[in-house]
Amino acid sequence: MRKYVALPGLVALSSLLAGCNPFQSVQLDLTPNPVVVGLFDTSATIHAHVVAHGIGTVPFDNVQFAVYNAANSLLLSQNEKIDASGRTTTLDRDYTFPINGAAIALSGTKYIEVRIFDPSGKELAARRLDVTIHALKGLSVPGVLLPKDTTPSSQTPAPQAPAPQTASPQTPHP
Repeated sequence: MRKYVALPGLVALSSLLAGCNPFQSVQLDLTPNPVVVGLFDTSATIHAHVVAHGIGTVPFDNVQFAVYNAANSLLLSQNEKIDASGRTTTLDRDYTFPINGAAIALSGTKYIEVRIFDPSGKELAARRLDVTIHALKGLSVPGVLLPKDTTPSSQTPAPQAPAPQTASPQTPHP
């Protein structure tokens, strides 16, 4: 009976020592989400925070940005090598990519699927990054079109009438 109990532990230990890690999970967080794109924008930046949970480290190899429209049709896909110099447990990186805000609006782009892969091509984590088009982003808006702040604390108090002056007591002069 002891042989049967020790065998799974021995298999797990040998696979861990060989570099395989069946107990590892990877979490990917992207900010901002959604990414807001103006019609005149020429680039966008997102921050990727990747954390490996479990025993050991994970070899992050590349990140893929896949752009989809409302019909879930792939419009564009691009991979970028991750410079993680060996195995690691966390990755924090800003990705700035060129875009054409008007082309994004016309193409019907709705979201970007971001995926992290290991050197063998296995997907470690994926996250959907929604795309929102804001036609006025980056444009200066005349003050006349801006809403007025009507909160009571922001209004200046009405001028008050000056307090009546009282006659000061006069001392008699000798």
